[in-house]
Amino acid sequence: EEKEEEEEKKRLEEEEKARLERLRREEEEQKEYERLKEFFSVDTEGSGETDIMEESDTLLQDFINYIKNQKVVLLEDVAAHFHLKTQDVINRVHALEELGRLTGVVDDRGKFIYISEEELSQVAKFIRQRGRVSIADLAESSNTLIELQPSS
Repeated sequence: EEKEEEEEKKRLEEEEKARLERLRREEEEQKEYERLKEFFSVDTEGSGETDIMEESDTLLQDFINYIKNQKVVLLEDVAAHFHLKTQDVINRVHALEELGRLTGVVDDRGKFIYISEEELSQVAKFIRQRGRVSIADLAESSNTLIELQPSS
């Protein structure tokens, strides 16, 4: 009987730990969402707060989808498309990368090249298979590992 009580106590402790972990994760996700939401502002009049929030969420997703679909974007063009300053676009892209919502590289001419998780995995696999790889080899192979054409 004592053993059963101890097992029950242990089970309750584990359930409580799991509940607290779930709450912590939900809180972190909410903070991440709030942080991302700050990157987009919607200026409208006569609209309810919920409409503004929904429009802001849509704008953020549109921003991400635009970059993902275009694959290679000139950050100035993204700024023009979304009526933003180029520096704001650069900051948003870096923030989205930090949060794991976008992956890619910015080249020296102000282009952002979106690289999907699958493509990153293929590049990593290529490097693991070859061992030491020169930048030239990696650049040459990237042309086959990474799709640079816009998705339709």
